[in-house]
Amino acid sequence: MKKFFIFIGGFVAGIIVTILVAFLINIKNQSNDGLQGLTVFPQKGECITTAGEIEVFQVIESNMALAKTVKYGEYGIREYSDEIVVLLINYEGKTYYDEQKIKIPDNKCARQIGTYQYPTKNDIVKTVPAVVIE
Repeated sequence: MKKFFIFIGGFVAGIIVTILVAFLINIKNQSNDGLQGLTVFPQKGECITTAGEIEVFQVIESNMALAKTVKYGEYGIREYSDEIVVLLINYEGKTYYDEQKIKIPDNKCARQIGTYQYPTKNDIVKTVPAVVIE
């Protein structure tokens, strides 16, 4: 009978340890700010080169959106060669919407604070800079 209780105790302990390890792995793999694929750096990075405007093309969460830098050439014609896709994050409660155009003031920039990985429609994983305007 004693061996039976030792067996049950070991079995229960194994289940508890398995659940604890799974929980710890989940916490480690959980993304920053609750967004899977977002990695925030411990220190802020450099400014992303922009022509002063970013255009949102897909809202991920109300304060996070995939956007691209926009550069207009002569006669207001859009130059596609200068586009950089970024994850735009706003920690001040501002929300984004599709096709929103955001002017970056002259005294501010799109500063990289991390990276964001996401799958495209073709299941290709893309990595883009995560930025805040400051």
